[in-house]
Amino acid sequence: MFEWIKRLRKATKQLTVAPREEAKQARNQKAINLKPYTPDSKAFLGQLAYLHLANFEILTAALKYSPHVQYKAELSEAAARSFDKYRSLSKALVGIQGTSEEMSPFRERIDLFHSRTTGIDWYESVIKIYLTAGLLDDFYSRLAVGLSDDLQAEVEKALKDKTFEKFAKRVLTEAIAADPTLGSRLAVWGRRLMGDVLLELRAAFDNRKLAHVAKSATLTVEEEREVNLAAYAKIEPLISELTGAHSNRMDAIGLTA
Repeated sequence: MFEWIKRLRKATKQLTVAPREEAKQARNQKAINLKPYTPDSKAFLGQLAYLHLANFEILTAALKYSPHVQYKAELSEAAARSFDKYRSLSKALVGIQGTSEEMSPFRERIDLFHSRTTGIDWYESVIKIYLTAGLLDDFYSRLAVGLSDDLQAEVEKALKDKTFEKFAKRVLTEAIAADPTLGSRLAVWGRRLMGDVLLELRAAFDNRKLAHVAKSATLTVEEEREVNLAAYAKIEPLISELTGAHSNRMDAIGLTA
């Protein structure tokens, strides 16, 4: 999935990217320590809060397309729990002198992510939130390691509720068992979603920080590309772990990732 990094040009001495041979040799050797790369608290909470606000919006929009009244009732409860996650994260923001405006810098990026992953029917919308929200919650739970202990505990508490995940697993399993054709379509859709969610989680990192390159360094387009590749290579162990979690979620509803 990842290209491997080349040697950077000597002209930019501030770059400290490992040579290609070293990067290849170290591939998947150990898990990345995310603590140095956690965004500042307001940026962390701002993007995570907006992700859950967007999830709530998608789930409420899906209500009117529910195939059964019972599903509609249960989905409404799951959507309410999703909003509770947003509310808890928003409260944590206020606790560190932040406001809802902390979400604004991430709105365009996250809205674009959701526009690229819009399902064509109710089932695709449900599996989309089941897979992407699950992966992103896993990711942000790990990334929270760089927050203060109190704030990390608040994030973990906010993300703990699994009401929607339980609902989605049950209704999707039932639907796939009743209609194998639907299962084939959702399997393809689930595999496609993985690529988009990887792009979203990459965007949460500061690539220059990951590649040990000064923010003030002036880079050519090619050097910037090499920095991005170096950063992606560095987080590959995390990507592998999240890909495994994605496969487990697909397996749980009878699909192959």
